[in-house]
Amino acid sequence: MKVLICGAGKVSIHLLRRLDKSWLATLIDKSEEKLKNLHSEFQNVEKVIAGDASSPVTLDDAKVADFDYVLALTESDRVNLAICEYASKQPVNQILARVNKQENHPRFQEMGVRTVLGSTMLAKSICQYLKDPRINVIDLAFGDGEIIEVDVSHHFQVVGKKTSTLINDKWRLVATFRQDKMVFPSKDSEILTGDRLVIVARPDTFNELCTLMDCGIPHFPLSYGQGLLIALVPKSDHEQIVRECMHLAQNTKVRYLSVLCAKEQTDIQKKLESWAQSIDIEVETFEGDLTERLQELDAKKNFGLMVIHPFEATFFKSLAKPTLISLAHSISCPLLLARHTYPYKKILVPFNATSKAELALCTAVDLAKQLKAEVAVAVVDEPEFIRGEQSEDWAESVLKRIRELGHVHKFEFEEILRKGNPVKEIAIIAKDFNLMVMGSTTREKGLFSPHVGELIARNVPCSVLIIAN
Repeated sequence: MKVLICGAGKVSIHLLRRLDKSWLATLIDKSEEKLKNLHSEFQNVEKVIAGDASSPVTLDDAKVADFDYVLALTESDRVNLAICEYASKQPVNQILARVNKQENHPRFQEMGVRTVLGSTMLAKSICQYLKDPRINVIDLAFGDGEIIEVDVSHHFQVVGKKTSTLINDKWRLVATFRQDKMVFPSKDSEILTGDRLVIVARPDTFNELCTLMDCGIPHFPLSYGQGLLIALVPKSDHEQIVRECMHLAQNTKVRYLSVLCAKEQTDIQKKLESWAQSIDIEVETFEGDLTERLQELDAKKNFGLMVIHPFEATFFKSLAKPTLISLAHSISCPLLLARHTYPYKKILVPFNATSKAELALCTAVDLAKQLKAEVAVAVVDEPEFIRGEQSEDWAESVLKRIRELGHVHKFEFEEILRKGNPVKEIAIIAKDFNLMVMGSTTREKGLFSPHVGELIARNVPCSVLIIAN
């Protein structure tokens, strides 16, 4: 195939790198130096012509009528229009032009020329990166439509709904990537957390689509459930725990409050009702094992958060299993260990770049936006004899990931880097914070090693929100 390329700029260079030997190219550009370099670099450049590509004399010299394709790729729309206008009067099968200004696009379309909106596509790509780099938007049919790829986060309102939710006259869900496999969903298929949706849409409809999916509004704890459960255990300051929960409930979007307490503590309901008029409140009593009762309620009701005072574990029980972390993993929503350090104005997130740590950071940002709080991220670089072999730039790579997530969430984090034992370092750092949000990946400790997450949760002086599910 023979192709005439007008313009020897970066677009033409990248194009030549992608064309194989079956393409024979002729280049036109005013710069003799550029042409000389490209002629020597690319074997498929058959001929170069130094001159004004918009001139009919230059185009005739190139024998424009002999080419299968004519590409007008200069940085000037005026020049590209002149090239297309002359080439369209010749027996050329295909003509394509780079359009640098949106307002010139109709003039190219009138001639029936294929167009690539260079500056517009670049601007869209940059704009999307600035808004949310997790979402990919690709122009379709030269700007007449879009393909939108979006990862479904746990807080999206479409989670659990049918794919028919995303089908109307403006956009249509056409495919889903689930566990690295592409699925063509039916209208009754369910949208799940972690799905990557492929949506064909009309141009410039992304913001409206995002509003439908409700992907930008703070949702914690609603993303897990609409209620908040407080478990009042013996020997805890019940009034302070309830006050801390009311602070959280009144500043988020909790719909109802449940209190689990011993029979002799039912007088707490009067105080609750005097503190909150807009939230439905109910009190239940329990006897026997608290963990079992919490698991029963978790299975029956739609809780977004469970709150408990960090009860003491005996030495022998703590050797057997990490009690707080085990409880957090046994329920379907996050667990808050309340230590009366509200209001939550400064939030700390221990971070090691695991998926649960990233979920914890996402939750902290969500909470911070609702509570108007600050977020600091702590990275503890352990000695090699504790962590084992690792790359020398481990800490730097983790910090880099934190900055990427800051860009994703449009949030500025304070970065805290320490070296040493993570339990001791996090406990020291946490003295200056009201709440710590930590992710937990493993439920059980190692055979001969303590559970680091359990030790951190027990040793820090502030309240701790554990994200285990």
